[in-house]
Amino acid sequence: MALSECGGPGVGAIGLCFTGNFALTMTLEPAVIAPVVNHPSLPLDDPAGLEIGDEDAAMVRERIERDGLKVLAYRFDNDRWCTGRRFAAYRALLGDAFDGRVLPGETANPEPPPFFRDFVGGPHSVVTAHLVDRQGHPTLRARDEILAFLAERLGRDDPGAAAWNK
Repeated sequence: MALSECGGPGVGAIGLCFTGNFALTMTLEPAVIAPVVNHPSLPLDDPAGLEIGDEDAAMVRERIERDGLKVLAYRFDNDRWCTGRRFAAYRALLGDAFDGRVLPGETANPEPPPFFRDFVGGPHSVVTAHLVDRQGHPTLRARDEILAFLAERLGRDDPGAAAWNK
């Protein structure tokens, strides 16, 4: 289905972990106007790297500047897969268009699913495996901020937050 059939000014994209950076690269598609980059983990062997080539990075930066896009991002402060150095690289690429938000690692769900407990080995997935579904909790606020960002950028009056908070 084409954007023209669905209506609205564009679409949002949320990347998580291995796909974290994909939401940014997807802004090369003109329909994508609300990218959310959550705990981007690639490249695994370069904590300060971005999983994007130089030419694509330049085109993304140009698109973001030209169209006034914002990029929302989340990570935990002690995430070993998505480091502060990686967020600094996003800031260097995107400037003030990058809204990188960092939550204290101690606010992560202490009892994530086994894969995250056994292999990820620490706070990582802000709005999925390490989310604490409790009113007012920082991870739940992060989820609600993402919904509000998408609603604002996509021109929706109700981001569906009421349904989430039942």
